[in-house]
Amino acid sequence: MKQKSLLVNCTLVLYFLLAFFGIMHLAKSFLIPLAIGALFAMLLVPVCRKLEKMKLSRLVASILSVLLLLIMLIGVSTLFTNQLVSLSKDMDNIASQFANMSDSLQELVADVFQLSKEKQMEYVNNQVESLAGSVAAYVGTLLTYLGSFILNLIIVVTYTLLFLLSRARLKKFIIWTVNNYVGQENDDETNRVVGKVTSVANSYIAGVFLVVLILSVCNVFALWAIGVEHAILFAILAGILNIIPYLGSIVGSLIPVVYVLITKDSFNDALFVGLYFLFIQQVEGYFLTPRITGGKIKLSPMFTIMIVLFGGFVWGTAGMILFVPLLGIAKVVFDHVPSLQNYGYLIGKE
Repeated sequence: MKQKSLLVNCTLVLYFLLAFFGIMHLAKSFLIPLAIGALFAMLLVPVCRKLEKMKLSRLVASILSVLLLLIMLIGVSTLFTNQLVSLSKDMDNIASQFANMSDSLQELVADVFQLSKEKQMEYVNNQVESLAGSVAAYVGTLLTYLGSFILNLIIVVTYTLLFLLSRARLKKFIIWTVNNYVGQENDDETNRVVGKVTSVANSYIAGVFLVVLILSVCNVFALWAIGVEHAILFAILAGILNIIPYLGSIVGSLIPVVYVLITKDSFNDALFVGLYFLFIQQVEGYFLTPRITGGKIKLSPMFTIMIVLFGGFVWGTAGMILFVPLLGIAKVVFDHVPSLQNYGYLIGKE
C-alpha cells in the first residue's frame, strides 16, 4: 500500500513538473520580459532606497531609477549595434584574410588527406561566403526587428517600474501567503526570513551586474591596448556572457581569440588576448565575485551547467542567461527556510 502511495505521489510530481515547465515554455513571450523586469527591479532597489532617503517619494525615486537604467540600456544597445554593423561591413576583408591564412594549411591537408588545393579552396570559399551571408542576414534581421526590441524594452521598463512601486505590497503578500501555511504565530520569524532573503537576493543580483560592468570596462581597455578591432563589441559580449558561469566565460574569450587569429598576421596578438582572458577570469573568480557578492551564493558547477542547458531548452538564449540568477535566488530562499535547506545544500558548491 505504501509503495502504491509513493508511486502515485511520484507520478503527481512528474505531472506537475511537466505542466509547470510546459507552461513556462509556451508562455515564454510573456514570462521572459516579466523575469527581466523582476531582476532589474532587484538591481534598482538599493538605488531607489537611497533616493527615498533623500526625501523623494517612492514614485519619483522609482521613476528616476528606471530612467537611469533606461539610459544605460540604450547606451549599451547603441554601442553594441553600431559595433555589430561595423563588423558586418568588414566581413569581405575578414573572408579575404581567412583565405590567405588558410594557404599555409593547404599543403599539409593535401599531403595528409590527399585533397587537392582546388577542392580545398572551393570548400573554404563556399563556407566563407555562407558565413558572410549569414552575418549580413543576421544584421539585417536585427535591424528589421528593431521595433520589436523597442516594444519589449518598453514592456520590461514598465514591469521594472511597477515592481519597484509595488515591492512593499509584494513583500506583504509573500508574508501572508507563508503565514497561511506555517501559522500566524510565526509572523515575526517570517518577516525576518523574507527580509533576509530579499536583502541577499538584491545584493546578489546587483553584484552580478556590477561584475559584468567591471569586466566589460576592463575588456574594452585590454582589447584596445592589444589592438583588436571592434573591441567594444567583443568586450561587452564577453562581459554579458560571463553571467553564464563556466560556459559563458569560455565562449566569451574564444570569440575574440578566433577573430584575432583570422584578422591578424601575428599569432602573438591572439596569444595576448587568450592570456588576458585567462588572467581576468582568475581575477573574476577569486577576487571580484567573492568580494562583490560576498560569497553568499555559491552554485554547484554541475547544477549550474544543468540549469544553463535547461534554460536554453525552455526559454532559448534568454533562458541560458536568466535561469542562473533565478537559481541563485532560489538557493537564497532554500538556505533561509529550514525545511528547504537540504535543497540549498544540494545545488550549492560547499
